[in-house]
Amino acid sequence: MTTSRFLRSSVSMLALASMLSACTMIPDYERPAMEIPAGYSGAPGNATDATVSAEWWTEFNDPTLQALMTQALANNLDIAAALARIDQAQGSLRATNSSLLPQVDASGSTSRSESSNSTSGTTKSGGGDISISYALDLWGEYRSQSEASEQTYRATQFDHDATVLLIQSSVASTYFNVLSFRERLAISQESLAAAQETLKLVQSRFDYGAISALDLVQQKANVASIEAGIPSLEDQLKANLNALAILLGRAPEGFAVDRPDATAPTLPVIAAGQPSSLLERRPDIQRAEAQLLAANADIGAARAAFFPSINLSASQSVDWIAGLGTSNATSIAASLLAPIFSGGSLEGGLQSANARKVELAANYKKAVLTSFAEVENAMSSADANARREAALAVAAAESRKAYDLSQASYKAGAIDFTSVLEAQRTWLSARDSQAQARLAEYTAAVNLFIALGGGWKS
Repeated sequence: MTTSRFLRSSVSMLALASMLSACTMIPDYERPAMEIPAGYSGAPGNATDATVSAEWWTEFNDPTLQALMTQALANNLDIAAALARIDQAQGSLRATNSSLLPQVDASGSTSRSESSNSTSGTTKSGGGDISISYALDLWGEYRSQSEASEQTYRATQFDHDATVLLIQSSVASTYFNVLSFRERLAISQESLAAAQETLKLVQSRFDYGAISALDLVQQKANVASIEAGIPSLEDQLKANLNALAILLGRAPEGFAVDRPDATAPTLPVIAAGQPSSLLERRPDIQRAEAQLLAANADIGAARAAFFPSINLSASQSVDWIAGLGTSNATSIAASLLAPIFSGGSLEGGLQSANARKVELAANYKKAVLTSFAEVENAMSSADANARREAALAVAAAESRKAYDLSQASYKAGAIDFTSVLEAQRTWLSARDSQAQARLAEYTAAVNLFIALGGGWKS
């Protein structure tokens, strides 16, 4: 048989194999049934359809945050690792899909020999072999394995998306922490300056014998107490700057956040949309479903393993000896391998695949329910902290008035110094609490964006 006839026969064999390989034993997939609420209990009554950019952080209208986010998305090491995992899964998918294609191998050799017999001289010979083999996928075992690998690959893509969302959340939250600690430092330093001015007044009155030493030592203790709180705030500010540097893929040494515009970031109004949309928006839910689909395909492969496998093969070899011509040999064969006794390995494989699907179905449901809770919690936190910050703003303003009045009354001799001390402490505490409540508002907004899956169209 010539090489062209061999190739035509091989192609015909593979075409027949492709027509026969049409069966699959993968169970029909149905998304796990569960109750989906019609809406969120914490959603504002005026929430309407809205389009939010995938770059959700731009809703805060802060150019510094936008620049930091751009750096993080380009240089973050966790994102780089997630991209590498996608490449790994893609490589595994290509390797698995090779089972669906024919395997072609070729080999060749040549030799040269010399004889001491002067009549024989030098003899040259050689040969070559080409073989084609194909595993006939009658029961869809290889296609099931390919489907499982495809879904695993999709799961790594969704895992990458979830990682990106996590990094975005961390960058925004850490940046707002930096702003908050700077604000709280400024509050403490302003309060310290005011307390030091009061100490000058108390010292002067003590020097003239107008007050006892008790007032003086009380104010000195108050000044020292305010001073003691500053290093802790500075330390926490530095720790957040270091964390932000790592998120950007940079060394912490010398890292700083310059913010030319002192305007506070905007607190965005976020329309949550419908809970059912989370199933398509959140990458962690999509990852859980891809893993479930992979497990479903594994069941098909485990079922197919119970049935016989057929392998088709064709080969042609050519041998030649210089001066004596060429010889050809061609073969086409099929082999059947049927499982008879496996000692329970096939049954155990199917049991394991079925149980794995049940496990991942439960994981999927939990991921969905957790997402609903995270949205509800973020909306509740946003509302509670907005009301708290508004009340603390009033408290801070009134406590400043009380502090000013206590100073004036003390100078006039109308009150004792204990009232001044209490007014000082209340003023500092109210302003610091207001700053923390403002941070909680920004954090809740970030958490809500992330809980809703980032950018979306509701």
